[in-house]
Amino acid sequence: MEYMSHKKSFIMLDEQNRNFALDKNKQIRGYIKLETGGNRGSLRVGAENLRCFERGSYVYKLILFGKKNEKTIYKIVGNLMISSRGRGETYLRINPADVDGNGNGLDYFTIAIIVAVSATDNREPLHPILRGTLEAKIEAAGKKGPETYNDYYNHYVLQCCEAIENKKELYDRLIPFKEDRTGADWRRIVNLGKFPLVSPGAQYTMSRYRHFIFGLSKDYYFIGVPGRYLEQEQPDSGNSGFVLWQPIMGAEGYQADAEGASLKNRQVAYGYWIAAVNRSTGSIEEFKK
Repeated sequence: MEYMSHKKSFIMLDEQNRNFALDKNKQIRGYIKLETGGNRGSLRVGAENLRCFERGSYVYKLILFGKKNEKTIYKIVGNLMISSRGRGETYLRINPADVDGNGNGLDYFTIAIIVAVSATDNREPLHPILRGTLEAKIEAAGKKGPETYNDYYNHYVLQCCEAIENKKELYDRLIPFKEDRTGADWRRIVNLGKFPLVSPGAQYTMSRYRHFIFGLSKDYYFIGVPGRYLEQEQPDSGNSGFVLWQPIMGAEGYQADAEGASLKNRQVAYGYWIAAVNRSTGSIEEFKK
């Protein structure tokens, strides 16, 4: 199966036991935001109320399980990072066409489990903590009009943006554009873990340029990732919200986004692809001004 088109799903994880809870009186909660597109895939895994083992006696891992020809298959996707407060969100990459390195695509995997693994005794059984199904409805992202994500995802995006805003004085202020359609107050963020959106394409360009920019205006938060006005540098072909492009200061003379602009001009003019987040709802919208 091909995984070129942009798709996303949100999977809630159910508690399996409370032995590894930071607060035994509270439920362990978790989720996975799964996104595929352009034959790339990402999982953003979040959890809260998990005990943190500072000396590393236990680690938390995400494992995907499935079946192919009546045979159980699995893939240990990666480790989860948990803070001393019991919270964490980890970004993991997968190849959706070959999840386990044996040619098994994502469609063969139906169960996601977060387990605690002993780092001191390899004979100790795994401890399942959270479990969810990957058979949740996956929706193709629309190409036209404002794109509205599910309520939980919107709430998560809004929380991430508000967290950056509340500590905006910690980030370098900058004026990236001579002509800025957004009118935003911009900050440069080098901690890529603060990136609010699920976007495999944006992760690729951010890791290349090692930063993203965050803008604030009266009605919107703006997230900008570096890239030229080239199809291959627009994150997820615009399906994850990055539809506005602006050249950096000094590059506007190339008019790279003008109709009929030469390929040479587009290759030398650097800028940012920008997504707009509604400050009231957290929805990712097409910004028009």
